[in-house]
Formats: sequence, structure tokens, C-alpha cells
Amino acid sequence: MSEIRTNPFTGEMTLYAENRKNRPYEFVHKTQTKNTDNQNCPFCGGHETWTTDAVYQDGPDGAWQMRVFPNMFPAVKEDCTKCEKEPFYEAAAGKGRHEVLVDTPDHNETIDEFSVEHIEKVLQVLQDRLNHFRSRKHTQYVQIFKNCGPSAGMSVRHSHWQITGLPVVPRRAALMADTIQGENCLFCQMLTYEKEQGKRIAAETEHFLAVTPYAGRFPYELWLAPKAHQRDFGDMNDAERKDLAKLLWEMLQKVTKLKEDVGYNICVMDGPRNTDFHWHIEILPRIGGFAGFEYATDCFICMVSPERAAAYYRGEEINE
Repeated sequence: MSEIRTNPFTGEMTLYAENRKNRPYEFVHKTQTKNTDNQNCPFCGGHETWTTDAVYQDGPDGAWQMRVFPNMFPAVKEDCTKCEKEPFYEAAAGKGRHEVLVDTPDHNETIDEFSVEHIEKVLQVLQDRLNHFRSRKHTQYVQIFKNCGPSAGMSVRHSHWQITGLPVVPRRAALMADTIQGENCLFCQMLTYEKEQGKRIAAETEHFLAVTPYAGRFPYELWLAPKAHQRDFGDMNDAERKDLAKLLWEMLQKVTKLKEDVGYNICVMDGPRNTDFHWHIEILPRIGGFAGFEYATDCFICMVSPERAAAYYRGEEINE
């Protein structure tokens, strides 16, 4: 079963993918993130037959640096064409594609330990896969994300990304797209304002700004965005990709020092198909957790102001 159901009161979507209950989960204790035993890891070199066939691999079996293959436990399926609709509700078949990018052959290496050059190559592969997904006629939205640590939803320790192509546009992406339109792009206006104010700027490069969003949901939440209006992550050129790789590496050095074994998500936020947008990357540290208030109200309690978070990322001393 892969089915997308829409809440008739809020417009929120739930993707039911019952096959994912069978996926492996390696973390017995949430604080346990390192394990030198890679004998049972399907993502390690030499275990290529343990996964689906690769659609991209930059070297022979056992000697590659990056490898992309369809997820063995996909949230959406290419052969899913039907769902059991009910007249009162809105639902859609979970037809789509779900891939995994394993971004290192080293079982214990994490993205903050990568070289800037390797991160640049990872970004290139992600761009290539995004463009491939966009070429598929049924794909309305592509979500690229990386879960780092068990508190961030990581189930296999070996570093990897996931790329999902969905037949529908998630509510959050649709709402953001409504405000991001060409010359009137609200995101461009926000970046201009933030640069003038300065207090929520975490870092700046030639092509990118790193900002702590004014109303972020997570403590130390961080957005990395192109300064020029650019609708698609796949449109980033070589110079911009090199610039972003360096910025991402620098910011992850700060994120991983927030607390021991901090979990975090990296989400590439792109627009719906054939829609103007201002793409960006959201880094979401998982410090604390959501509870009843957040789930009931969709209003988030955050214990660290974005101004204080930006000061931390800038390396400034923070007075308590």
C-alpha cells in the first residue's frame, strides 16, 4: 500500500507506506550513533547485491565513492496506480520514485567529516538526480533530504541521502510557492531585509547567505539560500556549487558542536513542477522535541532565538 490521503480540515497530507515497517533499524539506543561493525550494512562496499541495482555508481563494486539506487522500502512506488478512494475524502495513489544516495564508502564517516571537494561532488549528483526526477511526467514535487542521527529519523547508520518524487505537492511547499514569484519574490525580499539588519545572518559567501529564519521551528535552524533569485536547485552552476559546498561544510562544523551526538536533518527545498520558486537548503537540528502543544496547535515552542543562534554561527561570544 502506498497512498496519499488529505486531511479535509487542514489540507495536510499523510503518506501511508506500509511496506516501510519492514525496513532495517540499527539504533538500539538513541545515543548510539557509531558502530565499527559494518558486516551487516547493505550500504557498504562489497555488499552491492544487498540493494537494488545502482542507477549511478562512480566506480566498480567495492571501489566507489558514491552510489545511487532505488530504495528497497520506498515511500512511493512506480507501479502504484490505484488507491481505494472514498467519496467523502481526497486521496491519491502513491505513484512516484524513491532513491537512496550513499555518499561515502566509509561506514562511520559523517558528512561533517567530508572534504569540501567531496561535498561538491555530492551536490552535483543530487542535482543530476533531481533533474532526472523532474523529467518524469508524473512527478509534481521532488524532495531531497538527509537524516543525520537517530533523533532525526536515521535508520541505517551509514551516511546517505534520500530523493523522493511525489505525484502531489505537499502543503508547505505549495504555500511557500504562492509567495515566491519572480520580481515579487517574498524570499528575495526577506534576504534583502536580513542582509540590511544583519542580526540573523550566520554567514555570507559570494553567492549564498546563511540565515537563521525569523520564525524558525527548531533551535539553531539554519537556511542556506542563493542571493540571486534561482528557482531550481538543479540550475546551480559550477561556481555556485563550489561556493555552497564550502558554506555547507563550515555550517555543519558548528551544527555538530551544538551538543554531543546531535541529530539534524538537511532538506533541499525546491518548488513544485513548472512553478517559480527560490530554492534553499534547510538545516534542522533536533534539539529537544515536539510535544502535545506543537502537534495540537501547529505552533512551535523554540528555546533559542534566531538572533542568538546567528551569533553562535558567527562565532560570537554569547552572554547568558
